[in-house]
Amino acid sequence: MTSTLTQLPRTSTLYWEAALSVMRRPGALKTLPPLSLRLSGVRTEAARLADYCALCGLTQGPVLPITFPQVSVNGLHMALMTLPKFPLPLLGLVHVSNRIEQHRPIPVEAVYDAEVRIGDSREVRAGLEFDLLTDVEVDGERVWSAVTTLIYRRPSPRQDGPKRAEKAVPPSLAQYAHFIVEADTGRRYAAVSGDYNPIHLHAWSARVFGFPRAIAHGMWSAARCLGALEAQCSTPPTTLEVQFKQPLLLPGRVTLKWVPVIDDQLAFTLLSPGSGKVHLTGMLR
Repeated sequence: MTSTLTQLPRTSTLYWEAALSVMRRPGALKTLPPLSLRLSGVRTEAARLADYCALCGLTQGPVLPITFPQVSVNGLHMALMTLPKFPLPLLGLVHVSNRIEQHRPIPVEAVYDAEVRIGDSREVRAGLEFDLLTDVEVDGERVWSAVTTLIYRRPSPRQDGPKRAEKAVPPSLAQYAHFIVEADTGRRYAAVSGDYNPIHLHAWSARVFGFPRAIAHGMWSAARCLGALEAQCSTPPTTLEVQFKQPLLLPGRVTLKWVPVIDDQLAFTLLSPGSGKVHLTGMLR
């Protein structure tokens, strides 16, 4: 049964519940319960949208960027995973991929409903991988959907389990652009997304979780790639797929490489030019 919210819990409450979830002990859990939450009457704040577009290099127009609904439902994702029946600790989850599909443009002034639910789960070598499925509706019509894939890494990974399925990217990525990622990018993204994960905020808070410096949020990196590639698309893109690889340390300099492929698609890779370390790969169409 789906519970419907008219507003999200306070961010501080969600993060307190997320911190307490470290006490969860899922053990050899193989499947997740079919939980779902719905949020009704979502409106876009003009200032928040403007800040988001400026931070990600996106063109601001009469319709929402295809990545923006993901920002709007971030709190709904957290609310679902802090429910008592959700068995995994949030601080042990790793975002590994995202697929966004826009079924029709969403006007900036639209009032919409969002629903998130637990999708498929599967065992991989690193642990338990599962999908969060999100739908956005305007006047009862589904206009946007996303699959957010996460992994709970088990303390003792399996040696005989299947590896994650990796999507191939064409080896020749001939066109490229460079940009600087500032040290405060994680804090600025937190202000517009509501995602205050400490690994994105400061070097000292990231070190608590084993990172030498703060790291960029994966969905900021995806949106920044979208902002850089918008002008390369002959029509407004409606589908974005990304697979997250190595963390992007802040501050940093990155190179975005891309190549046109079949059916008006762009394959792209975001990497560090010095080391060649790949931060994400994706497809836009």
